[in-house]
Amino acid sequence: MLCCREPYTLLRPIQRIRDRQGFYDEIKWNKISAKKLPLLRDLIDVFISCPDAKFSAFVVDKQKHDVIGRFGGQFEAYDALARQLVLGSIRRNSVLWIVADEYSTPPGVRFEENVRDYVNRKARDGQYGRPVAGVCRMRSSGVDVLQLADLLLGAAVYDYKQAQGLVKYRPKLELLRHIKQRTNTPSFVGGHSNERLNVVEYQS
Repeated sequence: MLCCREPYTLLRPIQRIRDRQGFYDEIKWNKISAKKLPLLRDLIDVFISCPDAKFSAFVVDKQKHDVIGRFGGQFEAYDALARQLVLGSIRRNSVLWIVADEYSTPPGVRFEENVRDYVNRKARDGQYGRPVAGVCRMRSSGVDVLQLADLLLGAAVYDYKQAQGLVKYRPKLELLRHIKQRTNTPSFVGGHSNERLNVVEYQS
């Protein structure tokens, strides 16, 4: 989850970078290449330069936690983890409009309503009012802030994989190093929290 009070403070610089480099493809962690590294570093620096932007995420070790089994299915697990992530990211007196990455679900799944209603109910009990004004899922290929969130999440997960000796693709390691340096993050492994990042290992 990438929270930002005024999303245009991220979107405008990203658009300028795209226009300057003539790059309009979707930006995803799994599409990183050496040729794209200068552009990707610039995008991370946009996140750093935005004073109130903060990224939060759960990392789940599937060998330790069966979240799909616990919540009764993949869609239920996605729903439950999203609710917890949003609830944990609320700031007092905030009103959130949530743009979520599109995730194909069966007709009966009500992700948007479930997240909104659950968070508002829990927040009201905690004297936070009704912070979620609405939830909308959108295809990430057309939403740069979702693509930026994908880069940050990909870096956190890649750090775990690197620690286990599972990966060693140099361009991704270089971007991971840049992200860790710019966010003052020694390691994502085990979780890390500061004023810009809050990456937490999921505990059942």
